[in-house]
Amino acid sequence: MKVKILTPEKVIFEGEAEEINIPTTSGHISVLNSHTPLVSVISPGEIVLKTKEGKRIFTNQNGVVQTINSQTSLLLTVCKEKSL
Repeated sequence: MKVKILTPEKVIFEGEAEEINIPTTSGHISVLNSHTPLVSVISPGEIVLKTKEGKRIFTNQNGVVQTINSQTSLLLTVCKEKSL
């Protein structure tokens, strides 16, 4: 699936992913390719992005996620990638 992680300042990530684990106000969710359309509020915490190259972890303050037609966009107020 195509994934974009954005803040007001810049694009943090744009590319293909196999799975995204996201903290939301209703609990953690996993988004896979062809996921049901979704809009949700993102809670502060870690977003785990699984790509063919491996796992990437991002810390965030809060935001929203939208997934539709195998495209997922995360709009975050603050986001930084953690070093593994």
